[in-house]
Amino acid sequence: MSDENNRELEPRFYRAVGATGPQSEKAFPALARRREKNTEDKFADSQEIAKKVENFYKGTSPNQVITEQLTQNKERVSFSERVSWLQPPLPAKTAALLILVVPLIIGLIDVLLTGRIGIITSFAYSITLLYLAATINMRNAWDPVIAGPVAYLIVALILGQLTLSPTGSFMLKQTAMILTTLAFNAPWMVGSTAIAFAIVFLRIRRSV
Repeated sequence: MSDENNRELEPRFYRAVGATGPQSEKAFPALARRREKNTEDKFADSQEIAKKVENFYKGTSPNQVITEQLTQNKERVSFSERVSWLQPPLPAKTAALLILVVPLIIGLIDVLLTGRIGIITSFAYSITLLYLAATINMRNAWDPVIAGPVAYLIVALILGQLTLSPTGSFMLKQTAMILTTLAFNAPWMVGSTAIAFAIVFLRIRRSV
């Protein structure tokens, strides 16, 4: 076979996986070199990924990275622990605190803005009462329904002192203030208490 024919056949044998004959000695090394090239390409890709990771954490030691992760996890846990008393099911003490504090704070703003205990205070009371009725633990399920109106009366007595005139009989002023406050806000107080009763009743019925 002439040299020209060898040159023509060599590429074919080099590309043939099952090459045999005299050309197989050259064919298999060629295939091996191709596989070595693929391995080098994969290694180059790995180096590129490693370089990107190194650049991302450049100037940060492994201990520092671990410390930052532990700090973040600790902050999440500590935050969850701080607000755990606000997460349902709520204990009775938390419910009692909320039904007094929330209407009292909102009611103070209401009195300062309008000069009386009005719709803003009643709305805050209603929302708080319904939230407690839906989230308090089942052992104290009826507490919001019973304690809600009592808490509203306490809030009215405290904030009502800011609405009294400086003249007149003390008992007469207190009585007039309580009666007018309860009469004006009766729809809110009675309505929210009735809805809270229904919520508690349904919760108890479903739990049985």
